[in-house]
Amino acid sequence: MARDDESAAPGISSAPGEDEAPGGEDALAPDMQSCEPPPSVLGPGMLGLASTLRALSALGLSKSKINPAQGIIMGWQSAAYLSFAAFLTWAIMATVSADLSVGLAMFMAFCMFGLCGRVMIILHGSNAVTGDFMIAGISLMTRQARWREVLWSWTVTHAGHWMGGCTIAWIIIAGASQAGPVGSMLTENLASIGTDKVYGLPWDQLFYRGILANWLIAIGVWGGFRVKSTTAKMLIIAAPVSIFFATGFEHSIVNHFALSAGIWAGGEYTWGEAWFNNLVPVTLGNIIGGMLFHGMTHWYAGGMQTWTGPGRWRRRGTARDFARAARDSFTLMFFFVGVAPLVAGLLLLYAVEPALGVAAGAGNANWVEPVCVSLYLAATALVIKQFLMPRVWHSIPDE
Repeated sequence: MARDDESAAPGISSAPGEDEAPGGEDALAPDMQSCEPPPSVLGPGMLGLASTLRALSALGLSKSKINPAQGIIMGWQSAAYLSFAAFLTWAIMATVSADLSVGLAMFMAFCMFGLCGRVMIILHGSNAVTGDFMIAGISLMTRQARWREVLWSWTVTHAGHWMGGCTIAWIIIAGASQAGPVGSMLTENLASIGTDKVYGLPWDQLFYRGILANWLIAIGVWGGFRVKSTTAKMLIIAAPVSIFFATGFEHSIVNHFALSAGIWAGGEYTWGEAWFNNLVPVTLGNIIGGMLFHGMTHWYAGGMQTWTGPGRWRRRGTARDFARAARDSFTLMFFFVGVAPLVAGLLLLYAVEPALGVAAGAGNANWVEPVCVSLYLAATALVIKQFLMPRVWHSIPDE
């Protein structure tokens, strides 16, 4: 989704405080902007925050215009990239830690995951909802997008993540089971990882790990919009993303793959336990880390600017703007977490699994539950689209 021509921080802005009209300073050529004398006081424009926020806000708005097929396919693709990267990294870590040292295995994870996972999502033009927690969140804060539009883009992309993650997990486990001793080692490792994610950590630790994971991802995504060079983008995105993975923080979309693979490999938990015990606190933490700890802090530092019309921005916000942004952000967070991981987990635990006679333990791998969740997520997204924002569906805008 990101473009090189909109990812770099522009030159120094003029003194803030008034609306900008089309054809104003932002319409000047970059070389003309760079010739302006710097302001006497260090302000958001001097750091390029204002223009980065506007670029991300416009991108977040465009993502709310996707149609259902686009949203699911782009979510599927990003889940595939993260699944492949996570599987490769865990396979390397398991081998290196057993043969050499745990410290070296963590270093190898740092070197591998960021470049293999998040960089592919950005450069290949796919879409991950964890990045959108910041990007679309900024659109909400600047008032370019309403919370209902952001909720739509998050829910339809999230449905694609689940469909992609659990399907790829099954294919990988099915393939590993035919690979002899090496395949057995990999499946045992994935079963152990999944079981640990469900039973090994309490909700509060998963919540805090979720905050830290997506805070680091937001740092990488934000940095990718501040540079033009593809090499620079790769490095600035990969570094913080690799930190989160190597240190064991929790990422909800990676967990869609990890928890599914664990069940297919014989992990000692059910689909409902995976959703309720892990994905609820991790998803909530991911939203807070990306949207609030990074997106809102930079929006505040950038002057709390708001969009007032095509090509027009009010550069200085007020306490009322901040209160409105906080209200809409928490409303969005409440609906998304409630609709997706919380209700899905409760339905599996207390409706679907009792009806199927499913109990915790090995041998509970089945396609009924993941298909039910896929249908539930897709249906929920369509209901949100139909009743909360009944507009004509658009394709992704031309760039």
